[in-house]
Amino acid sequence: MNENVNCLFSNLDPQLFNEAYNNFLRCLNPDFEPLEINETVYGLDTEEQECFIQHFITNWIYYYTINNLKTKVRRTDFEHPYTVDYLLPFIDRKYGTDTPASLALGAKILRMKSEVYTKRVANRRWYYDR
Repeated sequence: MNENVNCLFSNLDPQLFNEAYNNFLRCLNPDFEPLEINETVYGLDTEEQECFIQHFITNWIYYYTINNLKTKVRRTDFEHPYTVDYLLPFIDRKYGTDTPASLALGAKILRMKSEVYTKRVANRRWYYDR
């Protein structure tokens, strides 16, 4: 079910879209368990989690279809810097831009080392600010 993203893929029929979507969904493995820092709990609620997942998956399906590529799930899709782009709006809105809590939670959700996630966030901000 995709309630948060309006999807129109001219070169995918509903069955192919659903197959691609469900394939990504089976492989996506975010860690949404809450994170406790200094006795404060941080996390995304169920709606935010679903919205992130839907944006992530539909953006990758779009990438593959707009470039006339066969839609397939690859580990590099989950490690790509765009993954940070899809998560940042949820984390920033809820916990502030580049706060220690937002950076720690983002790293945890994407199962990245904190230093790697923080560097990717800084690189993405630089990319969009230039």
